[in-house]
Amino acid sequence: MEATLFRPLIVPAKTAVLLVFVPNVLTQRAGVNQLLERVGAELGDLIRITRVDQAVHPEVVRSFGVHQVPSFILLKQGIEIWRQNGPLDSRELIRLLSAQLRQEADA
Repeated sequence: MEATLFRPLIVPAKTAVLLVFVPNVLTQRAGVNQLLERVGAELGDLIRITRVDQAVHPEVVRSFGVHQVPSFILLKQGIEIWRQNGPLDSRELIRLLSAQLRQEADA
């Protein structure tokens, strides 16, 4: 039996997906990873965080028109609902995401 490296991303419809385009520089990547740990701990099941490495997936980076890393793109049911380019601290990112998720829930 052949093992597959592909695992489909299955996300419930009510869950938002945060695409995080991460830099190639190891020290910057470590900072982004720490930031995402805090965001994940705070927002829990409301959001699914997916890292997109610009070196591994350049076609995804191009398809979203990302020119600056880190960049954060929030998707709901496959539709972009929010974008932030450039670094943020965890408190600010959590505040912005929470506000956007509340706005989507009210819509």
